Amino acid sequence: MNIIMQQLINQKINSITEPEFIQLAHKHGYQVTPAQTKAIFKIIKAQRIDIGNRSQIDQILERLRTETDPYIAGVVDELFEQFQHYLD
Repeated sequence: MNIIMQQLINQKINSITEPEFIQLAHKHGYQVTPAQTKAIFKIIKAQRIDIGNRSQIDQILERLRTETDPYIAGVVDELFEQFQHYLD
């Protein structure tokens, strides 16, 4: 695992703004509303995310599934997966 790349990805995930998130989602073909983004941020900003900690990512995705909806959890999961190949 490339620790420098992991740190850069973590920094980006932990500092992304709501407008940047919407733009990133749209860039990857996902439609998310500002209201959905607020719900996502309520969960993902509750703790510092470590993209290399799969257990933490799974917990976040489960919260998104139960507290928002499966579509939103799927969008976030797919966006997280976009970064996974940098860590291998």
